Amino acid sequence: MIAEVLVPDGAWSRRNRRSVFTYRVPPSLAALVQPGHLVAVRFGSRLTQGIVWSVAEGEPGDPAAAEASDQPETEEQPAALRDISKLLDAAPVLLPHQQALAEWVADYYCASLATSVLLMLPPRLGAGMRLAPARSAAESEAGAAENHLAGETSRALIDFVREKGIVDEAKVRQMLGTARAGTAIAELLEHRLVDLVPAHLRTQRARIVRLAASYDEAARWCEETRRQLDTLSPQRALSVRKQLAVIGLLLATSSRTPATGAPAKHWTLTEVRKVTKATQATFDALQRLGLLAIEDAEVARNPLEDRPAAPSAPLPLTAAQRQAVERIVAAKDASVFLLHGVTGSGKTEVYLQALAAVIARGQRGMVLVPEIALTPQAMARFAGRFPGRVAVLHSGLTHSERYDQWRRIRAGQVDVVVGSRSAVFAPLANPGLIVIDEEHEAAYKQEDRIPTYHAREVALALSRLTGASVVLGSATPSSESYYAAQSGRYALLELPTRVAQADGVISGLPTVTIVDLRAELRAGHTNVLSRALAGAISEALAAGQQAILFLNRRGMASYVLCRGCGYVVCCPRCDIPLTYHAAEHALLCHYCFRQEPPPRACPVCLSSDIRYYGHGTERVEDVVGRLFPRARLLRWDNDTARGRHGHERLLDAFANHQADILIGTQMIAKGLDFPAVTLVGVISADTALYLPDYRAAERAFQLLTQVAGRAGRGKTPGQVIFQTFTPQHFCIQAAAEQNYREFYEAEISARRQYGYPPFRRFVKFTYSHEDRYTCQVEATALYNTLTQLVTALDLRDTDLVGPAPAFMERLRERYRWQIIVRSPDLRPLLREVAPEELPRGWSVNIDPMSTL
Repeated sequence: MIAEVLVPDGAWSRRNRRSVFTYRVPPSLAALVQPGHLVAVRFGSRLTQGIVWSVAEGEPGDPAAAEASDQPETEEQPAALRDISKLLDAAPVLLPHQQALAEWVADYYCASLATSVLLMLPPRLGAGMRLAPARSAAESEAGAAENHLAGETSRALIDFVREKGIVDEAKVRQMLGTARAGTAIAELLEHRLVDLVPAHLRTQRARIVRLAASYDEAARWCEETRRQLDTLSPQRALSVRKQLAVIGLLLATSSRTPATGAPAKHWTLTEVRKVTKATQATFDALQRLGLLAIEDAEVARNPLEDRPAAPSAPLPLTAAQRQAVERIVAAKDASVFLLHGVTGSGKTEVYLQALAAVIARGQRGMVLVPEIALTPQAMARFAGRFPGRVAVLHSGLTHSERYDQWRRIRAGQVDVVVGSRSAVFAPLANPGLIVIDEEHEAAYKQEDRIPTYHAREVALALSRLTGASVVLGSATPSSESYYAAQSGRYALLELPTRVAQADGVISGLPTVTIVDLRAELRAGHTNVLSRALAGAISEALAAGQQAILFLNRRGMASYVLCRGCGYVVCCPRCDIPLTYHAAEHALLCHYCFRQEPPPRACPVCLSSDIRYYGHGTERVEDVVGRLFPRARLLRWDNDTARGRHGHERLLDAFANHQADILIGTQMIAKGLDFPAVTLVGVISADTALYLPDYRAAERAFQLLTQVAGRAGRGKTPGQVIFQTFTPQHFCIQAAAEQNYREFYEAEISARRQYGYPPFRRFVKFTYSHEDRYTCQVEATALYNTLTQLVTALDLRDTDLVGPAPAFMERLRERYRWQIIVRSPDLRPLLREVAPEELPRGWSVNIDPMSTL
């Protein structure tokens, strides 16, 4: 039997672009090895991890086998296949549909199969091998085997491994040299003196305390023992009270059902001692009574343990919500729905009830949210509805937590997976429903590394592979998704009104007022807050209500300028103005994080006439604090949301009404629900509106509409104020009217005219180098190659933009030039210019979210 094994860290070559190599399956593993299994293999002179891609009978003459073999292949004698060294995990690390999904991602995004597979594995899985003393053989057998070792190197290595307990295989090769290490390790494996251990994170184990008796038996003992306390001596009574405290703690967190008796919380011995002050004698006595058991067990690192969710029941549905749920539940054959609902229309309740129906028929669900900041609120809602059956996956978790959550999902211990874009690759068996909330968000696109996947497109591919339905939810859908719904490819579900509150009152959409900042200036009012916004804040505070002020820019001042000669202080690494942050009293670059003190004099003309211009969230906080000194302010941006739980801390503080005014950047505009917020003020509605990017107007409309939707979600009607220098812009007018259809008609007309997505696809080639001239030369050379290919392949409706410097030409001390290819079908061109074959320095972004 032979197996095709994907080696993630194997050398890529033109002969084997997929990094899949042929190995022989030894008889001892023939009945165990299946596609998706994690195995240890020898690759060249080292041990590494691989994933079995397929298994077949026979010894095919695959050319890839030569690369996996000790001996080079010749025409006379094909190379002998190497054996798979060990099965590293009893359960497959990839499900069959995940293998197919990895193939799709690699093909669609022009990435290697290995990088696509790594998206589906927890951190560090596939990172290498370790050697550990074998635990399977008895000491006598190990001693006999050691006597048969042929080399001194092997004897020294086994002593070293036993001394250290566990050793990286790479370190052994570094110590002994590649050839000697390979020979010694092979001999130790042959004699079963060492075990191969994956280099990824291991499970956490602890001593667990649980009830050994049934719930009723333990409760009865507690009742009888309490009645006898008065008859005991003081010393004996103190000992018994500790016993009662231990059993009482376990009863409080245990199921009353005798059939399960499963605790809602696993109490470790250390935790019980800390809570009850019990001694070892207490535990010994309870064990003798048959009430308590202490055992060594695996303990999952649960990121939700400190955030218990209150159980929730399904809410009454409006007619539109009910129709949406019914259509989603009844769907078959990988249906795709676009759930277009105004802010506050109850999209989340539609998700919850549709998931409940899917779970009831034996399937599972997946819910994606665009930002980590939204995950705590989303987790509270889904964990409250499906207690104990929800897993969370996002980059804010530690590697250990991600590993444990991944293992829970793989083991089928959860019904719903909630997370950011990477959660779409979770090992969820039998998915029935995939929800992508706020589907329009750019955060679903991975732009900074290969593969440059979009979670929405991956979810659609996963749907086609598994038959799961997909629900794309948004109050402001992307033009591509809404066009697909209008074209009949997606089914359109609409929620046109907000849902009723607990008392039956239905709050309408907030009223929006546009303030013309030009008129404010003509009236001599130069404050960051217009007169209308300042008055509205005063009224909200007087009524005990909360307000949100939105500005998508951090810092105190956007740039520092010399009024004598016009010099602007720029980052020497990025060629963009440095932002002044008053908290640090420093100039910061938001791209390379360079920091330097503010200048006291101009370095060009030596003038002291240095001034600070522009404003960010820090300036707004300062102005609001001076105007409303009694108001409690909270600023939420990347400067304040630091630390692992920074977003959760700020979210909880504002939700618990520990602040009256929240000042923040775009993270406060996305799906958050604060019923006490009645006022939203947009400090500058023009920010990013005029960037040279075809998505600029769409992003501005989405952001304004979403942030406006944070107001009036409770019983009190909401009010929104847009401050702008261009009140006549169609994007601002449409957002003020909350009229998505009007915006969409104008946007899709422009995209059709200029051949922008969804009418053509884009791919962005970017070259970066320390030398500007080199960037220009390389970009021009690729442009000439692409032009020739477009002509030779007769790719009509395909054109090239560039080569030209990127919008920010210099970033982190590297210049950047780019070429954008626009075509109805990119695949013929990308097959000829594979990203892996481009010279070093090139990056390729398939379907970029921005052309900047």
